[in-house]
Amino acid sequence: MRRCMGCMEQFGDEYKICPHCGYVVGTQAEESIHMNPGTLLHDRYIVGKVLGFGGFGTTYIGWDGKLEQRVAIKEYLPGEFSTRMPGQTMVTVFNGDKSEQFRDGMQKFVEEAKHLAKFQNEPGIVKIFDSFEENGTAYIVMEYLDGINLSVYLRQNGVFQPETIFQLMLPITYSLQKMHDEGIIHRDISPDNIMFNDDNEVRLMDFGSARYFTESEKKTMSVMLKPGYAPYEQYSAKGDQGPWTDVYGLCATMYKCITGNTPVDSLLR
Repeated sequence: MRRCMGCMEQFGDEYKICPHCGYVVGTQAEESIHMNPGTLLHDRYIVGKVLGFGGFGTTYIGWDGKLEQRVAIKEYLPGEFSTRMPGQTMVTVFNGDKSEQFRDGMQKFVEEAKHLAKFQNEPGIVKIFDSFEENGTAYIVMEYLDGINLSVYLRQNGVFQPETIFQLMLPITYSLQKMHDEGIIHRDISPDNIMFNDDNEVRLMDFGSARYFTESEKKTMSVMLKPGYAPYEQYSAKGDQGPWTDVYGLCATMYKCITGNTPVDSLLR
């Protein structure tokens, strides 16, 4: 039996294509900066295909060999400060100021994952199982969710009725309140970062931008922008960010779900 690097199901060695998802055995990563399927991390996690990637890093499907379950593995790999040579697992960090910025970002990446692990039982937040440093960078191991994000759902199925989306978002609303009570804000709420799973439930994910909003931390807030979903204060490193920042992003997301239109950029409103 072999394990599929596309869905992590098992099938017979005689198959060259996974009978569960159609993944072709031996397929390599499309982008040279991504790890090849089959890479082992932390002597425990098998890396599968890429689920998505952006400015801060890459998310892969994975297999936890200890707990025998599918997971999602997020790798810190900001393209502005680092890259990866083809065929290697080690990350190459650029020289000069970019090296320092990479290290600072990686430290926050791991620290926030550890803080957010306390919210494992919150129904509106994706569960975080583990975080560690390896290959010159850092990783977060999260709950794998069967489903699609709200952006994809809206493209495929159209808009929600207002009553439906208000009810659907309640678990995220309550979970955000718990986060805010702990002094943490997400800062990147949008349809791209909310998963709609096969059980018709939503989960807030992608906490790579999460930060404490204490007075000492506010001084180091980075500028995070997703046009239409970022409130006015996120356009400045000195902006007064707090729970209201997430409220704006959540309400903008619900507006998109009800109307199908991306909200007007906050600077133009």
